[in-house]
Amino acid sequence: MKRRQNGVALITAILIVALAAIAAAAVLSSANLAIHRTQNLQESELAWWYADGVESWVRTILQRDAEMNKYDSLRDIWAMPVDFLPVDEGGLRGGVSDLQGRFNLNNLADTNPQRYEHELAVFTRLFGLATEGDEYQAHAIADAIRDYIDSDSQPTGSDGAEDSDYLGMDPARRVPNRPMASVSELLAVKGVTPVLYGKLAPYLCALPKIGTTINVNTASPLLMRALTPNPGAELDQFLEDRLQKPAEKIDELFNARKVFGATDPQELMGTGSEFFELQVEAYIGSGRVQLYSFYYRPGSGTPLVYGRSTFTE
Repeated sequence: MKRRQNGVALITAILIVALAAIAAAAVLSSANLAIHRTQNLQESELAWWYADGVESWVRTILQRDAEMNKYDSLRDIWAMPVDFLPVDEGGLRGGVSDLQGRFNLNNLADTNPQRYEHELAVFTRLFGLATEGDEYQAHAIADAIRDYIDSDSQPTGSDGAEDSDYLGMDPARRVPNRPMASVSELLAVKGVTPVLYGKLAPYLCALPKIGTTINVNTASPLLMRALTPNPGAELDQFLEDRLQKPAEKIDELFNARKVFGATDPQELMGTGSEFFELQVEAYIGSGRVQLYSFYYRPGSGTPLVYGRSTFTE
């Protein structure tokens, strides 16, 4: 009987030791997770401050560039991308792009009839070049974009879309009747599919100003060809030469270089830019931060950050 009691006591002791070991392992595991979680938070916070520092640095670069140049081109100091910049325990990479090297969707709400017709013509050609879609589809989407942005409730033409069209969709929604804040809003416009959006988005922007010009020194070759119904060899030559010899004034492309003709929309083109986008990624240890910052650089004065995103442009 005594031997059996000793056996029970031994088993009980072993169980107590096992439970204590399990509890200790759980405490150690929890502490280890807490340490790693804290480290990740610290590294992410540090990466954020590095990205924030780059944002401030780019403001200085843009201001310095405005003091140095009367026009903007792909050889300017802001246009030089950084593939890798080492910092403590990590690195930075990113670059600045000229948002006026893209077509501003909000220009389709221009109230000047002649300018609107020119904007519509450029968008129609851009749509055809980027998506291989037809002119009717391009006009229908342009009309829907205009109604999405303008302040009235009257459909534009036979293909426009106001509240009555959107309330019958799933999910039902209303037209915001204000300028787009992001190109991604295009996905909410009647007739725009994800496939169309994916093809158009690289050539578009949504600037908080209606009537911005397209910078011929930074616009993509496809958008440059959309500026005229008759792109010729002179345009191809300019695209090849503009990195070394950008246009200082838009008149050059209509006179000396003969890139565009008298009927092309000169009022939609320019050689200077006010709106820029910074895309920077900071990685410290296991922490990653991606920041999109949007700048407005007035004709004189300090550039301003008018928006930022950590998700998408």
